[in-house]
Amino acid sequence: MPALFSRRRMIAVGGAAAVAAPIAGRPALAATPTPIAGQLVTLLSPIRVFDSRQTTSVLGGRAFRPGDSVAVNVGAAYPEFALAVFVNVTITQTVGGGFLTVWGGDASGELDTPGTSNVNWTTGGQTLANLALTTVGQENSIEVVCGGTGSTHVIVDVQGYVPFVT
Repeated sequence: MPALFSRRRMIAVGGAAAVAAPIAGRPALAATPTPIAGQLVTLLSPIRVFDSRQTTSVLGGRAFRPGDSVAVNVGAAYPEFALAVFVNVTITQTVGGGFLTVWGGDASGELDTPGTSNVNWTTGGQTLANLALTTVGQENSIEVVCGGTGSTHVIVDVQGYVPFVT
C-alpha cells in the first residue's frame, strides 16, 4: 500500500483539529474472512467506530451541530484496506431539524460535500437510523457532516465492507 494510507487525518470540529478513532474497549475485528475483489464481506456483528455521546469522542460528548464535520476511521472494523463500507448511521437526541451526509473523505480535505443526505430529521427527540454504502477515503476514513438548523448525536457502526484487493 502507498504511504498515504498510513497517515492520520486532522479534521476541523468547531474550529479545533481532531481525529476520530474507533471506540475503546470494542473488539478490533469481528471476522477475518478471505476477501475476494469486489465482493461484499459481511461482518459477523457490527463494529461501533464512532459515538458522539462518549466524552472520549472528538466532540467531547456533545452533539453534532450544523457545519460540524468529522473524519471517522473505519479501518478497525476490517483486516485490510477497503474500497467501500456499509455503515449504519444512527441519530439520536435530535434538536430541531437537520440532516447528515456521509461519504469517503479525501487526504487533502478538498472534496465538496455531496448534495445528498443519508439521514434526515424534522423535530426534536427523534432516533433514526439508515444503512449507507460509501467509498472509503485514502486514510480508511469516512466523513460525517451535519447540516440544517438542528443538532444530534451520531453513532456509526460498520456492517460490512468491499475489500481493496490488488
